[in-house]
Amino acid sequence: MEQAELLERVSDRTAADEQSAADVTRAVLETLGERLSEDEAEDLAAQLPGELSQHLTDGESGRRFSEEEFISRVDQRMDTVDDPGQEASTTVLGTVLEAVDESERAAVVDQFERYGFEELLAETDADLDVGDRTPGEY
Repeated sequence: MEQAELLERVSDRTAADEQSAADVTRAVLETLGERLSEDEAEDLAAQLPGELSQHLTDGESGRRFSEEEFISRVDQRMDTVDDPGQEASTTVLGTVLEAVDESERAAVVDQFERYGFEELLAETDADLDVGDRTPGEY
């Protein structure tokens, strides 16, 4: 998926303009990059187009924080939109998971489940049918 298409999907799903969709996406990807392990952030970044990949890898990775803190960090990073961090997070995360291959999707889902982020995953509208794999398999 190209960067413009990914941002357009975020824009459509959040009913935000193009700049706001880019801002929401940046905020979520930066926070996601902080929470994922360095290897997983790099693997996911390799599948994202353009500057979106940089948002995952520019900061410090592997930080430990709760699902609530994830949402709070997204809220703090968003500059141009009124969408709450929860809605922005689920929209962008779902769109990103749709944009990557199945093995990468499974790896991200696996990490989020280990972090206790099931609620955030459950609210995405991405197809997360990874139940046939064993834990840690991706």
